[in-house]
Amino acid sequence: MRKVIIDTDIGSDVDDALALALALRSDELDLEAVTVVYGDLDVRARIALKMLKLAGVEGVPVAKGIEKPLLRERRVFWTGR
Repeated sequence: MRKVIIDTDIGSDVDDALALALALRSDELDLEAVTVVYGDLDVRARIALKMLKLAGVEGVPVAKGIEKPLLRERRVFWTGR
């Protein structure tokens, strides 16, 4: 199995949630951790934790990263709404 860490801005749109869901059900991936970045990190972390719980996955840490881009500002985001 390939060990992976998913670094995500989950909650802005469906693509990251789908990627996490697929990774959670994959027989080829060993999810080591999830990191959430950009915007409302509390909401993003709750979404990731909820998905892990719904999938029955325990022991995968969810860590909060940085709230803003390092090099430039992003104009619009819709965290969890």
